[in-house]
Amino acid sequence: MGLATLIPQNGTAAVEVGNVDGVKVAGLLLQAGAQNSDALLMWGQQGYAGNSANPGAMSDVYARVGGTNATGDMRATNMVQINSGNTVVDNTWLWRADHGVGGLVENS
Repeated sequence: MGLATLIPQNGTAAVEVGNVDGVKVAGLLLQAGAQNSDALLMWGQQGYAGNSANPGAMSDVYARVGGTNATGDMRATNMVQINSGNTVVDNTWLWRADHGVGGLVENS
């Protein structure tokens, strides 16, 4: 069946989670878009304590920047940014490719 692939279009995050307790995010592939995003997944706002009795959870979430994208450069400053406390992270894969479609190695 595969994973849903989300690509931000305007330099925003592909997924934004508010200051909400108990949120579950699972089974996603986040791919950087052509315009730089601060983060592909932004979890909460800075300083939010969360709730230990009802923590948020992120599992099976994968993110990639670069790689064999036929649409050109793909950019993101951060793949995942977690600002909330009491957030459980399980099984993530954060991949930054150092090559483009033509196989040229870059350090961008």
